[in-house]
Amino acid sequence: MVDRRFWVGDGRQADFEAVFGAGGIWEEFLRRANGYINTDVKSESQVGRRYRVRDLWKSHQEYELFREQYAAKYEKLNQLLVAEGLIERQQLVGEYYVDDSGDGDDLVSAEG
Repeated sequence: MVDRRFWVGDGRQADFEAVFGAGGIWEEFLRRANGYINTDVKSESQVGRRYRVRDLWKSHQEYELFREQYAAKYEKLNQLLVAEGLIERQQLVGEYYVDDSGDGDDLVSAEG
């Protein structure tokens, strides 16, 4: 899972939800990759225009391969969303994968 927080431009919440929500441009972009499952979008604060976006992947390796293959297109899309005033700021909360070791800790940071 890739977990991000976004601060959305004033009055742009509906546009953000259209881009990152089900059937939006973001989901269409990620569906190009093997291993993409879905994206979960939740508003954390309407007043603060803050959203949490979690992209689910079958494996961390498939996510990393996607990042490699689509780095330039990702950056271009990101720059467009910022230039259009849709996103004011974003923060990577973390990258996690499912630990199959059976020790009870299901999500493990991808950073080690």
